[in-house]
Amino acid sequence: MDAETLEKLIKNGKPANPVYIFGGPEVFLKNKMFALMINKLVPPEERQENVFKCICSGKVKSEILDSIYGFSFNLSPKLFYIQDFESLPTKQRKEFTDALHENGIPPNTIIIFTSSDQRTSNELATKFKQQADKIDFWTPFANKLPSWVKSEMSNQGAEITSDAADLLIELLGSDLSILYQEITKLALANKGKIINLPEVKKSVSYQKQNSIYDFLNAFTSRDIKSSVKSLESLIKRGEAPQKLWFILSKQVREIRLFHDISKDRPDILAEIKRYLTQYSAIANRTDYKSNQEKKEILATIQEKSEEIPETIVKSLGLRNQTKIKSLHYALNFKHSELIKLWPELLKTDLDMKSGTTDPATLLTTFIHKSLSA
Repeated sequence: MDAETLEKLIKNGKPANPVYIFGGPEVFLKNKMFALMINKLVPPEERQENVFKCICSGKVKSEILDSIYGFSFNLSPKLFYIQDFESLPTKQRKEFTDALHENGIPPNTIIIFTSSDQRTSNELATKFKQQADKIDFWTPFANKLPSWVKSEMSNQGAEITSDAADLLIELLGSDLSILYQEITKLALANKGKIINLPEVKKSVSYQKQNSIYDFLNAFTSRDIKSSVKSLESLIKRGEAPQKLWFILSKQVREIRLFHDISKDRPDILAEIKRYLTQYSAIANRTDYKSNQEKKEILATIQEKSEEIPETIVKSLGLRNQTKIKSLHYALNFKHSELIKLWPELLKTDLDMKSGTTDPATLLTTFIHKSLSA
């Protein structure tokens, strides 16, 4: 079964089976589908009694089975959302599913397992056979993401132009949860209207100042002042410095990898660098002509990647438009300065893990040392 079919069944109040396996890596879409189940199948006054969530984290709570087979005083479906089922040891998974299989799923009960591990998902589907449906949830490909934005906006009673959808993705990145929050806000403010570029620019400008995307953008653009300001804002908002360091260091490592490959095999990446240079020149423009040019450049790079060894294509993400967009920032750094920076990156990484120094101070120091050259 696919997600669209399940959504239609839920909206009609007629899920086909008592067991669902939500596979694939996209957690936001899984949670969104479960939220739809709750809203369509269980009245608000009965949700506290009928909706159960369990994050396994290496151990499934024994009371979940008690709740599944427990008596209910209402006739609404009981929903069980068992997340990260693959984190359980094999023995525990087997004991839990054996108990369900042997005792049977009670009437009016729906159990949803989530797992990003294909093997575990298939294991569950085999166990419950005709009683189960498996649905995989994936982030839409970059070329499909604008259509997803337009569809979600339409579902919420507004319409967004193609250019405005492209700009929304350009400003916020491909994180579906962040995009969905902004779609909801825009739809509420523009119910029954058409959302164009000005509405997106006005709506997103404040959020972008406090997003991880903006932090990375400021750093890779070599803007020390904006990087530090964004960092301080994120930490004040509750973002963990360790998480920010992981994202930042990953970005720096990807930039270093691009330069290492370019240095080692200039014959392979010379043409890609030329197209990235063209993209970089118009990256911050949002007019129609520039947007079309950016699309063409990204499509050309993806096409040219077919002529490049597969190992390099995968390591640099040359088939992923979001990855390609971030690669143009590599042009703001020199290979020689990245080599000099490396001991500082490794030291910061070690200090961050040891906890001997304040993480926010480590991040701020690294930003200054990285961008002051």
